[in-house]
Amino acid sequence: MLDTVAFGEHLRGHRKAKNLTQEEAAAKIGVSGQAVSRWEKGECLPDVVNLKLLGRLYRVSVDSLLDTGDGNAERVVETIKIGEAVFEIVERPATTLAGKILCAKDFGGSIENALDSLPEEQRWLSCEQVVDCARPVCDITLSVNFWHKEERRAMGFVRETTSQVQPEGVDVYQMPASLYIRAYTSPAMTLLLTKRQCEIWELFAYIRRYFMPTHGFKENENGAQEMEVFDTAAHTTGYAYMPVVRVKGKGRA
Repeated sequence: MLDTVAFGEHLRGHRKAKNLTQEEAAAKIGVSGQAVSRWEKGECLPDVVNLKLLGRLYRVSVDSLLDTGDGNAERVVETIKIGEAVFEIVERPATTLAGKILCAKDFGGSIENALDSLPEEQRWLSCEQVVDCARPVCDITLSVNFWHKEERRAMGFVRETTSQVQPEGVDVYQMPASLYIRAYTSPAMTLLLTKRQCEIWELFAYIRRYFMPTHGFKENENGAQEMEVFDTAAHTTGYAYMPVVRVKGKGRA
């Protein structure tokens, strides 16, 4: 039988590791703060749906532990540590992203001009119009073709949704399924990058220049793109997702 008190303490630890209050965690998965409080006190257990949402929010493999066979969940297939910094290799299914996408081709081939066309404080406004957001709701910066010719680049300020049909003015990007390298802006990652603070975008250069060639990965060219998935409203911490494929003959045996 599951020890509900120990389970509640485990949930609390994951929430605090993400610097979320009970109210913030509750809002992201669509329940009350009182529900989260009761779960963490061990007074009751979340149902399967909410347990899966908590797993997605805290980026832990609850779905695999429950063996629900949910095709919409990420699955961690390998964990690689460099010192205390953790890099996870995850399988992520095809998803729909919606919000505002600024394309260099629409601004003379310049991504800088594209970004300058919209003040920073307005870039996330379209996200408020996205319908049927996937839970937990997270803001995502989408970097399209970042390592390619500038005229092919785009930047998106989006959220994951379960619907391709969105209000007028909301842009939609269909993200194909891919293997990803996932890394979090943890103190250990900051130390690895020899920085005092670490932003998500800084993780991509390390992953591409050092982690990928060392561990047998290369860029996936199937249309999957880099994502910065924020886990705080202030966009101060979160996850870097780099789409990759394994290089034949390298990596895991």
